[in-house]
Amino acid sequence: MTQNIVVAYDGSDHSERALDWAILEAQKRQEPLKIVLSTGRQTGLDQSIYGAFADALHQESERLATRAVEKAKAGGVTGQGIIERGDAAGVIVYEAQDASVVVLGKRGHHGVRGRMGSVSAAVAAHSAAPVVILPEGWHPGERETRPEGESFEGRVVVGVDKLGAKNKAVPHAARYAADHGLRLAIVSVVPTTSYLPMNSAELDRAVQEQLMAPAKELIDSVAEELRKDFPDLEIETRVLEGRPADALVDASRTAELLVMGTRGYGGFRGLLMGSVSQAALADAECPVMVVPTARR
Repeated sequence: MTQNIVVAYDGSDHSERALDWAILEAQKRQEPLKIVLSTGRQTGLDQSIYGAFADALHQESERLATRAVEKAKAGGVTGQGIIERGDAAGVIVYEAQDASVVVLGKRGHHGVRGRMGSVSAAVAAHSAAPVVILPEGWHPGERETRPEGESFEGRVVVGVDKLGAKNKAVPHAARYAADHGLRLAIVSVVPTTSYLPMNSAELDRAVQEQLMAPAKELIDSVAEELRKDFPDLEIETRVLEGRPADALVDASRTAELLVMGTRGYGGFRGLLMGSVSQAALADAECPVMVVPTARR
């Protein structure tokens, strides 16, 4: 069965960003687009009133779908518009059962850290396919001025936890980097020791080294495994210090893509994400790919 790329679309600015990214990815993968629009659930309005409203909404959705398909065609990509009634997240997850990747644009959180759209969160938690969520204001091929001193430019960053190479996010990150001519940075995050009752700087450094050594050993072993399947891919490993969420968000300021597994640093539970994953998704400044892991 030929896979496709599913993109959530409603004509808004954030969905236009998602469509632009999806078109470029479809060109790269040579896969068709499935452009999904949801008309929502039936309300409690009287049927005579709701019927007219639903008809108007469906007509507008058809207009938007046609416009999106034409935009894909102009980019050399085959697109199909899908209009479904129902909860937006549920519709997207259902239509993505045979997808290679799902693409959504994230609404801004207006300066309130740790918030993101409920649709993005639900799709990321329940999709059987990897989900790419684009931050507000991001456009393909465009990045704001990068902070000085940062060094993740031109790289796909994947966060690795104790699962190591068994984390399904790792091969997805490597494949994306290889297909797009990027480098891969495998990172692990260890907490700082500033909260510990240290008596000296020497003791502080000794404890920090004990924390960092096994983390470095883990990500180096992951890199070694990946090089067997991706011999031409440039891979580097880095141990970052600090709060995991902060470290990943900092990396996203210069990275091309941040990749995480749904059960990485804390993982997902139902519709709720662990604090690290939630913060990284909400505040990342580059596209984030969330790769599903097997449900228990």
